[in-house]
Amino acid sequence: MQAVIHQIAFIDGIGFDPFFRGLLSVLVGVVVLIGGTYLLIATNTGARSGMLIACAGLFGWMFLMGIIWTVYGIGWRGDRPTWELVEINFDDGPDRDDGLLFSEVEEAQGLAGVDVSVEADDPDQAQELALEKASETDLNGWRYLPTSDSERGEAQASADEYLVEEGVFEAGDYLPLQFGGFVTGGKPVLVEDANQLERVWHFFDETFLHPTFSEELMVIQVQEVVAEPSFPGQPPPVAEVDSEAALVSVIMARDRGGPIPSIIGGLRFTPLMFTLATGLLFAVFAWALHARDRRQDEILAAAA
Repeated sequence: MQAVIHQIAFIDGIGFDPFFRGLLSVLVGVVVLIGGTYLLIATNTGARSGMLIACAGLFGWMFLMGIIWTVYGIGWRGDRPTWELVEINFDDGPDRDDGLLFSEVEEAQGLAGVDVSVEADDPDQAQELALEKASETDLNGWRYLPTSDSERGEAQASADEYLVEEGVFEAGDYLPLQFGGFVTGGKPVLVEDANQLERVWHFFDETFLHPTFSEELMVIQVQEVVAEPSFPGQPPPVAEVDSEAALVSVIMARDRGGPIPSIIGGLRFTPLMFTLATGLLFAVFAWALHARDRRQDEILAAAA
């Protein structure tokens, strides 16, 4: 009795942080759900058959769940794709040669002199006009990304980090250009407002005609802001881009991660391995059940 009291006191003294809560939740779920299912089946089919049926059902369910994880990139995910710095390109000013002409990245040279900027009071209208202008402009294989695009926002955060790390700017000394986001490569992109037929063709094109990923490059362009003094008791001035300053283009490549990034990225590689492992185990237990049924049929046939 005293030993039981000491054990209860020990358990009571454990700090049940989220790790222990999660661990206990998983253990209770395994014991109650899986163990309860096994006990229910075993009482009707026997201990061995019950174990095979319960394991086959468990790994079959996990196999289906792994397929969903792999398709949608959810659940037990791998490392997310990142943007790796390739080059920080400088253009000395509007009256000089465009620095992208001398970029070490051959694809980036196609953006030299490209301008999709428009003038509009409404930012949303400006983005729509910029997209229309970009569709009518030869971007040499590049695609313009508006500021509302989530992919551009992710790349902008990486570009900010690289600009500060490389000592090009201090935080707050520059602004990203509203019309300075371009991307090329990667998977084919579904057109905006696509109908059902176009969506089906896009799936077929992406899955069968282009099963691999080409290298995806992103260019984020920034410029230094105009230096304006701030006065005590007054709000800081609104930062404005210095149009005479050098145009800085941050060229980045998409690192998809994983051992085979050209086919499947690291994000989906982990759930894919989970799917293959659980699918193999499901096949093993299903085959064991099949072999057990065949042996039973042979025994019954011989007895008859």
